[in-house]
Amino acid sequence: MKKPSRKIQSVYRNQNTLVRAVFERAGDARKVLCVALDYAKRKHVALICDGHGDVLKASFPVENNAAGIAHLIKEITATARRRKIPKDQIFLGGEDEAAYIANFTEALRAKGYLVVRVNAYEAKENRENLLASTDTLDLLGIAKTLLSRRARITGDTSSSAAVYHHLREVTRCRRPLVRQQTAASYRIHALADQLFPGFLNGSKSAPTPFCDASLELMKERFSAPEIARRKPASLANLLRRHRVHHPDEAAAQINQLAREALPPAAYPAAYRVATLQRTLAATVDLYQCLQRNAMELRTAAALSLATTPYVMLTSIPGIGFVLAAGLAGELGDPKHLGKLDSLCAYAGIVPRTLQSGGPDSPAVQGHASTRCNRILKDWTVQSAQKIHLYGPPELKDRITRWNANGQHGIFAAARHHLRLVSTLVKKEHPYLAPQARTRQATHDQIAGAAQATWTILQRKWRTVSGGLDLILDEAHPLGFWRKVMLELHGIDLPERQ
Repeated sequence: MKKPSRKIQSVYRNQNTLVRAVFERAGDARKVLCVALDYAKRKHVALICDGHGDVLKASFPVENNAAGIAHLIKEITATARRRKIPKDQIFLGGEDEAAYIANFTEALRAKGYLVVRVNAYEAKENRENLLASTDTLDLLGIAKTLLSRRARITGDTSSSAAVYHHLREVTRCRRPLVRQQTAASYRIHALADQLFPGFLNGSKSAPTPFCDASLELMKERFSAPEIARRKPASLANLLRRHRVHHPDEAAAQINQLAREALPPAAYPAAYRVATLQRTLAATVDLYQCLQRNAMELRTAAALSLATTPYVMLTSIPGIGFVLAAGLAGELGDPKHLGKLDSLCAYAGIVPRTLQSGGPDSPAVQGHASTRCNRILKDWTVQSAQKIHLYGPPELKDRITRWNANGQHGIFAAARHHLRLVSTLVKKEHPYLAPQARTRQATHDQIAGAAQATWTILQRKWRTVSGGLDLILDEAHPLGFWRKVMLELHGIDLPERQ
C-alpha cells in the first residue's frame, strides 16, 4: 500500500504564492522581469531588473496618469522583448498602496500585469543605506523585497473579492462617523446641561435622551424658562408626532422638570442663552447628519454581509452586523485566510516571544507588536468584549476562567474568536450549542440548537430592511444552510417566527 505523500513545509512561510509561481514558470531567474515602483502623487520612479537582481533599466520617472501608464508599458515591453520574457513572467510592485495610486495600479492590472505590494517597513530594512533615503535607495529596497517574494496581493477585482472591498470601504468610512457622533453627543450634553439641567438625564426626563423627540426639542428655543412657558398641549403634540409613549404625561413631566431646574446665569442672560441655543442647534444638526449616514452605511454593510460566509458570525450572541462586517472587510475572502497564528499576529493580539541561549533557555513573553492591522485588532477585541457581556454561557465562562487564572481574558477571547471566525466562515456553518456539535449528538439536540440559532438570526436580521429575505435566499449562505438542515436532518426552520 502506497503511503500518502507528506506535505513539504517551506522555511519561507510568508512568500507570495503568485510571485513564487512566476519564478517556477520561468525556471531561470534571468527569465523573470521585476519592476519596482516608488509611488508618488504626481510622478513615480520605476526600476526594471531580472530575477537575480541585475538592473536591466536604471530608475526612470513615470507620470501618474494615462501617459505614464503607456510609457511604463512601453519600457517593460521593450525590455521583455530583448530578453524574450513572456508577459506571465513579469510582475510589478511597490509599497503599500495609497489612495492616489489606486487608479494607476488598477490600470496596470487591466493590462494583464501582476501587481503586488510590499510592506514599507520591510522595504526600508532592505535598503543599502539605512541612514539616507532617496528614490534610488528606496527603489533598491523595494526591488529586494519583491525578489525575496515577500509581497501581498492587492486590488483583486473578481466577483468573489469585490464584496469584501466594498465591506472594507463601508466599515472604514463608518468608523470616523461614529467617533464624530460620540464627540457631538458629549458637546450636546455640555450645552444642554447649561440651558436645561437634567433634561438629558434618563431617570428624570420623560423622552429618552437623544431620541427624535429629544433632539427636536433641543433644536429650537431650548432652555428651562422657555420650556416651562410652553403649553402642555403643544408640547404633547410634538411628542406625539415623534411617537413618544403617553405624550400628555411626558409633556407634564417635562414642564415640571423645567420649572424646578436651575435657569441659566442671569448676566448677561439674553446674550448667553442665545449663543448657547444657536450652538446647541448646530451641534444637534451635526449629530443627526452623522447618525443618519452612519445608519445608512450600517444597512449597506449588513446587506452585503448577508451574501458572504461571514454572515455566520451573526449567529453568535453579542456579534452584530457592524462587528461581523468589519471582520469580513479586514480579513477578506475566506479562501485566502491564513493559519491561526498568522491571523493573530496580523491582528496584533499575541505577545512577542524572545528565546535565545540554547534550547534549554525559557522563552520570554513581551508586549504585543505595534506592527499590525489596528482596525482588525479593534474589531477583534470589541467582539471579545461583546461576547463577554452578551455571548453564550460557554464562551462567557471561558473568559471568566481565563481572568481567574491571571490571564488577559479579553485578549485570550480575541484569539479564540479568530479561531471561531475561521471555522465558521470556512465551513459556512452557524454557531450551535456545544451539545449539538458532538458526534454523539441526537436529532433532538441538533434540532433544538438549530432552532435556537435560527431564532437569534431572525431577531437580528428583521431589524434590517430586506434582511429576512436575504437570509432566506438559498443562493446565500444562511439560506443554503437552512435548506441543508431540512433535507439532511429533516429540521424545518420556519420563515417567520
